[in-house]
Formats: sequence, structure tokens, C-alpha cells
Amino acid sequence: MDPVNPDPAPAPPRPTLRQEQAAVTRRRILDAARRLFFRDGYAATTLKAIALEAGVAVQTVYAVFGSKAAVLGELRSLAVTLPEADDAFRAAMGEPTIERRLAGFAHSIRRRWELAGDIVRVNEDAARADPSIRAGVEAARNRRQAGIAAFVRGIAEDLAPEMDIAWTTALVDALSLYDVYVQLVAVHGWSTDAYEAWLSAQLVSCIVQRPGA
Repeated sequence: MDPVNPDPAPAPPRPTLRQEQAAVTRRRILDAARRLFFRDGYAATTLKAIALEAGVAVQTVYAVFGSKAAVLGELRSLAVTLPEADDAFRAAMGEPTIERRLAGFAHSIRRRWELAGDIVRVNEDAARADPSIRAGVEAARNRRQAGIAAFVRGIAEDLAPEMDIAWTTALVDALSLYDVYVQLVAVHGWSTDAYEAWLSAQLVSCIVQRPGA
């Protein structure tokens, strides 16, 4: 018995072989759908095509997810909750200077778009094609907006009480849009390091060195 922790929590049970196989199948279907949704578009992608890409029977896709919208919904959940990007965001909120907070925020955005920007694009496209998806996509947008607003309020409360919160929130939102990332990285060939450095510098220039601030 551990004298410091005399009653440790039991270790979680190991997954069964069936559970492991089910998880692998689910992951293969999600990965296949992600590729096809991004390449061909949500509307043009069928469950049959997803099954073929994943190497499973179409009945398996129906059994695991039930519908194409449910597959997209799970991908959207993956994009909304990204531990690496979320950890970077939380670390940024604890930095002691505005400049370091903005640099940390830029890093969190870079990681979010690197890891799941394609899912964001797919969801935006899907919402235009399928009205039933719009509520879920709008909820994801609202979560992003809430995170940016909380980040800016934290800077104002801790470091810059004179800050125009509404103006700064709008600026941070606009500069960190996925479309900007795509234009610089995918269209113009910037590295993701260059994008992060640019975003950090722009945020500092516009917020910290704002004319008249």
C-alpha cells in the first residue's frame, strides 16, 4: 500500500480486442471521410465512396455512424477540441506581457489550422449545401468567438485596462481567420513558421503599437 495515497484509484480496464478493432474501424472511416470531403466536397461524397476509401463495407459505415452528417459531426468535434492547440491557448492566456500573450495566441492558431483547418473548410462548405448542418457549424463558430473574446478580456483585465475590447476582439478575429492562413500558406507558399511569425507581429503592431493608443 502507498503510504501517501493509501487508496489509489484502480487502473481503467484494458479495452477488449473487439473494442480495439471497432476503434480502428471508426478511425479509418473518419480519415477516409476527411480526405474525400476535402478533395471532392461534402455534397459530392457518398457513404459508399467513404466505405470504399476506408476499405470497409458500406453497411459498416451505416452501423458505426448512421449518416453522412454524423460522420461530419464527429470530425467537427475533433476540430473543436484539439488538445495541443487548446494547451497553447491556455498557456498564452497566462503569459505576463501583451507581446508574449499575442505570440502564444499566434502559435495556438497556427497549430489549430495545421491540425484541423481542412475540417473547418469542409464544415463551412457543407453548411452551405445542407441546412441541417448549419446549427452545428454555427455552434463551432460561436465557440471560436467566445475563446477570442475571453482572450482579449484577459489582456484588458490583467495588462491593458484602457484597451478597446470590442475593436481588439474584431481585429484578432479577422487576422486569425482560416482563410488568411490558407491564402498565405497554401496559395503563396509560406511556411507555417512564417505564418505564425507574421500573425504575431501583426497582432503586436495593431494592438500594442496602435496609432493613438
